[in-house]
Amino acid sequence: MLTKGNYLKTTLIAMSLSAIVSSFTSISFAANEAQFTKTLQSEHRSEKDKERDVGRKPQQVMQFFGIEPGMTVLEVLSSGGYYTEVLSHRVGKKGKVIAQNNKFILEVMDGRFGKEFNERTTDNRLANVTHYKKEFGEFDLKNEVDVVTVVLNYHDLYSSVPKETRMKVLSQLKSALKSGGTLGLIDMESGVGEHNAKLHRIHHQRVRDELVEAGFSLDAEASFLQNKNDDYSKMVFDPAVRGKTDRFVFKFKKSST
Repeated sequence: MLTKGNYLKTTLIAMSLSAIVSSFTSISFAANEAQFTKTLQSEHRSEKDKERDVGRKPQQVMQFFGIEPGMTVLEVLSSGGYYTEVLSHRVGKKGKVIAQNNKFILEVMDGRFGKEFNERTTDNRLANVTHYKKEFGEFDLKNEVDVVTVVLNYHDLYSSVPKETRMKVLSQLKSALKSGGTLGLIDMESGVGEHNAKLHRIHHQRVRDELVEAGFSLDAEASFLQNKNDDYSKMVFDPAVRGKTDRFVFKFKKSST
């Protein structure tokens, strides 16, 4: 029979064990973050990438999207691979990065992005990265991805791809995610309701509405990439604002329906 004294003793033991587990978890998290900070500053990363870090804040992005060692991440439109390399270090040897690019990205500007990506991954330099060469609407991953990232390119998808195809892409991203998986999205704010394709900007509400329509639920949004000094009048590649645009950061969850 469980007496009052035994009950209290059992409860105290459970609480102590919980505190110990919580303590170890906090220590492990801090150690992982410290190691990742060190990796970002490593001599093995290019100085150009380190300069980009100032405006892109990759460690905060990884934390906000909940990307941890051992995860599988699908990166939509990896381009030259800046974030591919960040993700590769973040998920570690036990994790996997599926870096998607399409024919246009790999061939545009005399193959600039394709060459950069190949240089990053040559000689198995990022051993946990798979180059997933697929056109939009051709994704074939099923329930195997923890996190999907769509960084600084949904506006182009919105500009150049019909809505029917966009919704198909989003459906395929949803299918790729495991139950409860995350879709992390960053893009450049237009500041007005109208979509501004020429400036490579998009209004945050348009993106949010489409993702919800596609079966994702908004889990959280962050302000650490906002820039209230951006007046939204310049193209994002203008030297005056490049790397300093006002950006919205969303974290969506795969809905159960």
